[in-house]
Amino acid sequence: MRVSREVLDAIAAHARRENPRECCGLLIGDDVRITEAVPTPNVAADPARRYEIAPADFLEQIRRCRATAADGGPAVAVIGAYHSHPRTAPEPSPTDRQEAFENFLFLIGGPVAGGDPWAIRAYRLVGGNLQPVLLVPEAQEGDR
Repeated sequence: MRVSREVLDAIAAHARRENPRECCGLLIGDDVRITEAVPTPNVAADPARRYEIAPADFLEQIRRCRATAADGGPAVAVIGAYHSHPRTAPEPSPTDRQEAFENFLFLIGGPVAGGDPWAIRAYRLVGGNLQPVLLVPEAQEGDR
C-alpha cells in the first residue's frame, strides 16, 4: 500500500498532540494508495488504553468521499483507520484483534513516549488474524 510522507507525518503529529491518550482517525484512499489521514476524536471510555471512532465521524467521511467523486474529484473511499499506541510498539493488541474487521486497513503508530523509535505499521484482517501489510512511503513533491 503506497502512502505519502505527508500522511505518515500527519499521523505522527496527531499522536504527539494526543499523548498520553491514543489518537485515532480515518484513512482515505483507494485499493493501492492512502491519500489522506483524517483525525477524529477518540470517544473511547478510556482513551489512554483504547480508541473508538464515533459512527457519525465515519459516516461524515463516507459522505465527503462520495461528494468529492460526484463533483468530478478522485474516486476515493474510507479504506481504514489509524490509531496510536502511546507506550508500546505498533503491534496489534488483543483489543485491536478483537475489534478488527475484514476489508479494512488498520495503521498503528507507536510508541509516542519513551526511548524507542516511532514506527507506523499496517495490518488487514485475513482469516481471523491481523496480517501485516507493506507500507511503501512515497516521496514528497520537494524530494524529487
